[in-house]
Amino acid sequence: MGKVFLAADGSAHSKRALEKAIQLAKASDASIDIVHVVSAKESKEAALNSTGKIDLETKRQQMLQPLFDQIVAAGLEYEYIELRGEPDIELVKYANHQPYEYVVVGSRGLNTFQEFVLGSVSHKLAKRALAPVIIVK
Repeated sequence: MGKVFLAADGSAHSKRALEKAIQLAKASDASIDIVHVVSAKESKEAALNSTGKIDLETKRQQMLQPLFDQIVAAGLEYEYIELRGEPDIELVKYANHQPYEYVVVGSRGLNTFQEFVLGSVSHKLAKRALAPVIIVK
């Protein structure tokens, strides 16, 4: 059974990317790896707005739960992978650590600067991932 890599950050673009990942997984009888990177900036902002580690994990789970539910509703299997570090570096490294049939990413993430250009994370994945990369608007 193959795997589809989905970079997810809870943004509207990553939710649309999930729809494409589900289509690809169904067509190729694959499961989906949902990969989320917790950056230092995200950790600091979340820590300022929470009451502790459990609260942070609960908020992250609530943000990503609709993605998990949608995959299950589609009758597919998934694995959630949480990484720490800079999203572009960690996602490329993880995408290349095992063979994926496809890498799926939204064209922009939650970073407001990226509203002006193709997201730096999706751009780096497109340039450096070994598997075919699909960028979803």
